[in-house]
Amino acid sequence: MSAPYLTGPSYYFTDLETNVLQVAIDHMIEHLEDLCAIDEDARLSLEAFDTTGTNVKRLEAAKRLKERFA
Repeated sequence: MSAPYLTGPSYYFTDLETNVLQVAIDHMIEHLEDLCAIDEDARLSLEAFDTTGTNVKRLEAAKRLKERFA
């Protein structure tokens, strides 16, 4: 079940808060892109494959958040 979207008057962000979120999301995307980079050694490990799959999902979520806070 997905969390509800942030809507309504109690969820407004100041310009500074929005900027902090944008910077944090950008850093998270960079970090996850590094983690998801093709690594020959990681292909040999099922655990590494599962971790990469999880990180790909996180990367997609971070990119969706970036679109919302753009």
